Amino acid sequence: MGSLRHVSGVRNVARAAAQLVYARWRRLPLSETVLLESYEGSAPACNPAAIAQYLLEHTDLPLVWALREPMDFGDPRVRSVRYRSAAYYRALATSTYLVNNVTFPPLFDKREEQTYLNTWHGTPLKKMGRDVDGPHRWIANTVANFDAADILLSSGPYMTRTMYAGAYGVSIDNVAELGSPRVDVQFAPHPAPDVVLYAPTWQEASYTDAVDDLADVGARMRAIAQGVPDGLQPMVRVHGKLGEKARTDPGLAGFLAPDDVGTNALLARTHTLITDHSSIAFDHLATGSRILFFTPVAYPRGVYLTDDELPGPRTESLQELQSWLTGEAPAAGTPPEVARARFCAHEDGHATQRVVSRLLATTSD
Repeated sequence: MGSLRHVSGVRNVARAAAQLVYARWRRLPLSETVLLESYEGSAPACNPAAIAQYLLEHTDLPLVWALREPMDFGDPRVRSVRYRSAAYYRALATSTYLVNNVTFPPLFDKREEQTYLNTWHGTPLKKMGRDVDGPHRWIANTVANFDAADILLSSGPYMTRTMYAGAYGVSIDNVAELGSPRVDVQFAPHPAPDVVLYAPTWQEASYTDAVDDLADVGARMRAIAQGVPDGLQPMVRVHGKLGEKARTDPGLAGFLAPDDVGTNALLARTHTLITDHSSIAFDHLATGSRILFFTPVAYPRGVYLTDDELPGPRTESLQELQSWLTGEAPAAGTPPEVARARFCAHEDGHATQRVVSRLLATTSD
């Protein structure tokens, strides 16, 4: 018990110190800089990465990446700060533009002159927010970030209604239905699709922690590979919560998609996507049409769509999935073109341009 009190005490001291540092930096003038953060500093990825690349190519704004492991970008206009360090809080307090695909820490207090774009990281298939049984504290910081944002990015009406207005109950006055910057790369020229990609989501140990089910994922991947036709390459991309451990898992050796290929760049090469409850299905739908839903384990949160609404057939049977790979799969509950109009009508390869234009225009208004 004593050790738990000690850990709690250390955390409280660290939190108080961060608040003092952040409050001090908030008194400084703003810098014409863009602070970008993805997945709580895990990597320069997702929508913020697409936005960063566009900013580098079309503006002269300096960029700061918040990363758990800072890196050298080899570009004088781009630097990184360690996530939740003093330098991080200074960038959070003094950057004119703030871009995040999840949430900034609870002490975040946006200054009136700052512009905050929250891009989120996918169109929801799994239930979220108030649609999940649990205390309000689980979602309190997400709601606070959504309320603070000047721009809440949405892929379209389904995401706006289901997630922002529904699951989190926030005002949608600041929602911009502009599409997903991370999906733009799928519209770029690429070789003929040759990958069968298995991309399962994470199973919950708690609201934020994942179950280590890599042994099961590896066994399923080996079975999937047996059903993949000649000329196609079987690959797996595990959720980021398990990504580091997956790199050293012998059961996944030879199947893991390369770390240096982003998920959406990988989807541009994907002939068939196999997933369960992941929003990656909607990303692939923007440019592809063959999606197989494989749900061997029921997701405890539940999902928003019935089988009739899914843009692909669903099975719980690995054997049936194998037969779909080697032969004809049943028709989707909703034809791909109908699902595309419902879930990703704004995906056209130009979402990043629209989003950056909105971001920069908001500050000048």
